[in-house]
Amino acid sequence: MRIQKTGTCALLLAAALLLAAGGCSTSLVQRRVTLRYEGPKPSTLVDPSVQAFREIAVAPFVDLRRRKSSYGTYVWGNLSVDYISGEETVAKGMTRLVRGFLEKAGARVVSGSWDGRLASLPRASAEHVIYGEIERLDFSGQGRFFEAQRKGIVRIIVKWGNRGARKVISRTVEVTPDRRDFHLFAADYDHVSQMEAVIRRSINNAVRESIGALFQTK
Repeated sequence: MRIQKTGTCALLLAAALLLAAGGCSTSLVQRRVTLRYEGPKPSTLVDPSVQAFREIAVAPFVDLRRRKSSYGTYVWGNLSVDYISGEETVAKGMTRLVRGFLEKAGARVVSGSWDGRLASLPRASAEHVIYGEIERLDFSGQGRFFEAQRKGIVRIIVKWGNRGARKVISRTVEVTPDRRDFHLFAADYDHVSQMEAVIRRSINNAVRESIGALFQTK
């Protein structure tokens, strides 16, 4: 994977070791994280009745955080990596992830608009609509020559509005990864990529659990 505004990952990691050995100031770099669904086949997780919907709209998710393009930071020696969403916000990335998840589950997904409130449900753009809010999303980690520690939190609220039934079902899901790896004899251990993997996997888990809870997965 490429780290923005730097050379290859290997060169960065080597440079970080040299900086750490020399006691130099911290080097700040950015790494773009692109969300995509990773995990079990969605059609095995979502109730088959969802496929019978004429269509289901996914409204844009809303990010309640202040830093709307940030996933978190990982520090290794004198290298500090800021994980960002790049050209799209985190909310746009998560909206796209939810759309992709439902499409792979066999649902007919369209873009939509809704603010998650029962009062506005009659004006929703489709008979069935999904809306979500990102309450918390932050990851941090620290690497040493013999270990890597990574932790974070993803808390999202996802709502399903059924316009015909005038009903809103809401689910809140929180995922809190906390992992520590020892790699004293692994010279090729990739701290930067491993942290990115934790971020993507945690967000995937949150989406999978929340949508599954809405539609009563097996």
